[in-house]
Amino acid sequence: MTPYEAASLFVAFAEAAQTGFANYIAILSGMLAASWFFAHRLTRLMAAILIFIFTVAAAGFGNEVFSIYSDLARLGTYLHGIGQAPEAGLGWLGPVRGPAGSMAPIPYVVLSLCLMGYVAALWFFFHVRKIRREDVADA
Repeated sequence: MTPYEAASLFVAFAEAAQTGFANYIAILSGMLAASWFFAHRLTRLMAAILIFIFTVAAAGFGNEVFSIYSDLARLGTYLHGIGQAPEAGLGWLGPVRGPAGSMAPIPYVVLSLCLMGYVAALWFFFHVRKIRREDVADA
């Protein structure tokens, strides 16, 4: 693989990683909207089904995001190695300019963000469910 092909592949992986993370954020946003509008109206069974579906979707997309960012980090490490040669002409690319191993923590940071988003969405669901049920009971 030529340095240009490797750099082009890195850009393609970066785009795929951003798309995967955007899909995950879309799932979180959908859960937040569903929580706000419908959580207090759902029976326990319907709430359990919604949470199950959300959990399966979040786990699937979270795994996809982690995998893509892991591949991106490994490719960045590879590019750092081949980009150090002056004839490679990759001095403009971020992973080549940065210190060796600087991309290794990125998949774990993104995975942490996914997990925090998942936990926050579940907390929001139960929080809104409780508050809105109390409002309905008071009326």
